[in-house]
Amino acid sequence: MRVSFQILIIFIIVAISGLVIYLWHPDRPPFYLVAGQLRNDEVELEQVLKWANDKGVVWIDARSRKDYEKAHVEGAFLLNEMEDFYKLLEPIWSEIQNKADLPFIVYCSSESCLASRKVSEKLRETVGIAEVYILEGGLKSLIDSGLIK
Repeated sequence: MRVSFQILIIFIIVAISGLVIYLWHPDRPPFYLVAGQLRNDEVELEQVLKWANDKGVVWIDARSRKDYEKAHVEGAFLLNEMEDFYKLLEPIWSEIQNKADLPFIVYCSSESCLASRKVSEKLRETVGIAEVYILEGGLKSLIDSGLIK
């Protein structure tokens, strides 16, 4: 009985340690993602680059202003949930309207970052942009491809 209790304690400690490491790891995958499966509003970088070559895309950076100022995709607009969305939108409104027929690609820090999802919902619901996609892999995929250095 004592050995069973010790095994149970070790299992609990290992499980808690694994959970703690998962929660604080910067590149952790979100629980809701299944490998290889994209949601309807998500897109892979390969597809975005095809669109960019064919007709163009509009890049939306949903990260903080500080991160945006450090590095971003060339030509990307800053729209995030941390600042007043409409205040950020106001100075770029006419450009956004002129490009409303292009796909809008929203990215943030990582796959588990929800900022891109919130910004894409606002673009769809309040601004009326039809084609809004969230970049799978977020910032990491852009850095890996060389679009952000």
